[in-house]
Amino acid sequence: MKTKETIMAKTITKKAKEHLTKLRKLISKRKHPLSDMTEEEVIEALRKTREEIWDKKLVTHS
Repeated sequence: MKTKETIMAKTITKKAKEHLTKLRKLISKRKHPLSDMTEEEVIEALRKTREEIWDKKLVTHS
C-alpha cells in the first residue's frame, strides 16, 4: 500500500523531470554566444570574462 508521501514524492519527481525536459529543449534551441567568433575572439572574450571575475573576487576579499 502506497502512502500519501510516496505518491506525492513520485508526483513531484515526475513534474521535476518534465520541467528538466522542457529546459533542455529550450536550451538546445539557443545558439551558443561564442559560436560565431573566431578562435582569437573566443580567447579574448574568455580572458576578459576571467579578468572581470578575478577583479570581483579581489574586491570582495579586500
